[in-house]
Amino acid sequence: MMPSGIRAAILRYKRWQDRQAALFGKLLLLRVLRMEFRDAGMQKFQSLGITRYGKPFIPGGPEFSISHSGDVVVLAVTDAGAVGVDIEKIRAVNIEDYSRYLPEVADVHERYDIDRVNALFFDCWTQKEAILKGYGQGLLAPLEQVVLKEGTALLNETTWFIRKVPIDAGYCCHVATDQRPEQVAVENVNLMNGLTAP
Repeated sequence: MMPSGIRAAILRYKRWQDRQAALFGKLLLLRVLRMEFRDAGMQKFQSLGITRYGKPFIPGGPEFSISHSGDVVVLAVTDAGAVGVDIEKIRAVNIEDYSRYLPEVADVHERYDIDRVNALFFDCWTQKEAILKGYGQGLLAPLEQVVLKEGTALLNETTWFIRKVPIDAGYCCHVATDQRPEQVAVENVNLMNGLTAP
């Protein structure tokens, strides 16, 4: 059974596609909890809550983050520290609309073709969004306060470790943690046939 607060959060999405993706993200979380905690997994899932900033959490952990874009849903889970994940389908954007929030890419349109500009934009965007999701205070910590630095970032004197997750050429995805990860495991779950592949 879906916790009422989580059900309400899913139903706030206006597009059915977004509601479906949000639901699938929670089902991925349930799958992981059952694998890791066996019988207690459902109990942990039913204890899901939402912070005053709107971040879902499990009392006593593990920490997790969910993101979706286009046809892809991603879930990041850790038992050490905070975690955030963001995925975006790469598409055309007007860099000038975002130069205030992403000074790192403010002038890339002068040096690269449009496809490279869009890829660089989403590379930067997903790193910062992953950190903000891990930080857990939403827009109270604006994107421009996240300072990126070759695989790490700084936000409010906390160092975040960032890793790009290869999903598909048409998407950009990053995961961020406030603890240096010893290992990162990636698993693909195909909705079309329910099969899993490493």
